[in-house]
Amino acid sequence: MKKLVTVLLLFTIVAVRAQEKKEDRASMRKEMRQKMKEFTPEQKAALHVKKMTLALDLNSAQQSQLLALETTKATERQSQKAARKQQGELSSEALFELKKNRLDQQIAYKKEMKSILTEAQFQKWEEGKKRKHRMKKHRKGHKKR
Repeated sequence: MKKLVTVLLLFTIVAVRAQEKKEDRASMRKEMRQKMKEFTPEQKAALHVKKMTLALDLNSAQQSQLLALETTKATERQSQKAARKQQGELSSEALFELKKNRLDQQIAYKKEMKSILTEAQFQKWEEGKKRKHRMKKHRKGHKKR
């Protein structure tokens, strides 16, 4: 009987400690995300190019071209975010224009990427975007349950 109580007590302690660690990791991730929001567009672009270099095995010329492209993209994103905060609620025409402009930017970005990357790299990049989109969709559906 003593051994059973000891084993149950030990199991309870381990379970409680494991949950504490999980909460600590979650709070650390949240803090990291908050700090990353304070990054400048240049810093965000540099990190994104580094990730793409690891994933696609980019050469130095491709890295410099992508850095310029990503820096302009991050700067535009930041200015659009500030403009959205000032606008408040949008009318249907303004929302249509916003979405149309966003899609035009995505088309232009894709053309630039196609000109910078090799065919194999571009295919890998496209596949990674699709996978990321599927995972994002899956996570959204999982949270609603």
